[in-house]
Amino acid sequence: MRSIMSRTGAVTAVSAALAAGTVVAPSPAFAETGTQICQAPGVAYRVTYEVNSSTYGPIAHATAFQRRTLPSGPWTDASTQTWQLRWDHIPSAWDNPWSGPHRQEQGNLATLGPIQVATYLSPRYVAPDGACTVYLSPFANGTAGQPKIGVLGDSLTQSLNDSSYNQQHLQGYVQGNLNGAGRRAEVEGQGGRRWTPRPGTADLVRADGYLLDEFRGLLQHDPQGYVISLGPNDGGHIALGGTDQERQARLDATISALRTIINEIRTSGRCAVFVTGPDNLADYLGANPWHYAAATQAINRELRAQANASATDDLKLQDFAALSFDHHTYSQGQQAWFIADDIHLNATGKLHFTNAITQAASQCP
Repeated sequence: MRSIMSRTGAVTAVSAALAAGTVVAPSPAFAETGTQICQAPGVAYRVTYEVNSSTYGPIAHATAFQRRTLPSGPWTDASTQTWQLRWDHIPSAWDNPWSGPHRQEQGNLATLGPIQVATYLSPRYVAPDGACTVYLSPFANGTAGQPKIGVLGDSLTQSLNDSSYNQQHLQGYVQGNLNGAGRRAEVEGQGGRRWTPRPGTADLVRADGYLLDEFRGLLQHDPQGYVISLGPNDGGHIALGGTDQERQARLDATISALRTIINEIRTSGRCAVFVTGPDNLADYLGANPWHYAAATQAINRELRAQANASATDDLKLQDFAALSFDHHTYSQGQQAWFIADDIHLNATGKLHFTNAITQAASQCP
C-alpha cells in the first residue's frame, strides 16, 4: 500500500523519499473509519475512508466511493468510476514551477484506494463528473473551535507559497496570517483557474479549470466564510478572442456564468468576500493589453455590483484591483508590485496581496 507522508516537524526527513516515490509502510497502531460527502445541484458523492497511525501522524485512504441522486435517491456504488485524488505539496515542491498547485492521482477505487496520504496534506477526492470535491480533513491547522476560512484563488494565490516559510505553514503565507489572526484556513491556490469553467470541457477536466467543486466540498465542513480571488484568467480568455464580436460573445457568456455561480454562493448562506484581480494593462499570453484590461475591468465591475447589491446578504468585496492599479511596472512615481507581465506579483506585491486576503477574511466575523 502506497503512503504519502510528511509533517511540519519532519519534512526534511521524508522529502527525498516522497519525491522519489518511495513507499513507507505505516505503523498499524490504530485504524479508524469515517465518511465525508460533497453535494452539487442534483447529486451527492460519498467517500468512506480509513485512518491509520504512522511514524509521522495519521494517514488516510479511501475504502469506498458512492453516488446519490438528490433529493432522495439511494446511495449506489461508484467505485468503478474515475475519480481524482489530490493532496498538498510538501514544502520543497513549492519552488518547482512545474510542480503544479498540488499532487494528484486519477483512477477508480482499485487504483486510488491503496494510496495513503497524511491527513495534514489535506487529501481530497474530485467526483467523477467534476461537480464537487470530497475533503477528508480540511482546515487541519490553527486551533480547534476557531472560525474556518476557505481561500480560493488562481496563480496569484498559489504564488504565496514559499519553501522556507512553509516549513511552519504548509499552505503558505495566507495560512500563516490567518492562523495568526485566530482563524483556520484551507487555501486552494491553483494556477489558471477561473470563475467560470472552460468552454467545451466536462467532468474532471472541467473541474480542473475552475474552483466551484472546491467551494461545494468545503461547504460540508462548516466554514465561517470564503475569500475568493479569481478573474484574471476569465479576462484573459475573453481578451484572446480573435475579433470584437468573439470577445463580446465570450464576455457575455462569462458574465452570465459568473452570475449563476455567484447566486449559488449567495444562497449557501456563507460569507464570501470577492478579491478583485489586477485589471490594468498587462501581457496575458500575448493578448492585446487593452483587450485584457477591458475584459478584466468588466468582470471586476460585475463583482463590485454583486457585492454591493444588498446590504443584508453575505457577499462582500476586497478591491485589490483598485489598490494595485497604480503599482505596475510602467506606473510612474510608484513602487511596482508586479513582474514584467503586470499580472503576477513580485515580492512586494505578494506582501500586499497577502494582506488583502487577510483583510478580506476579517470581513467574515
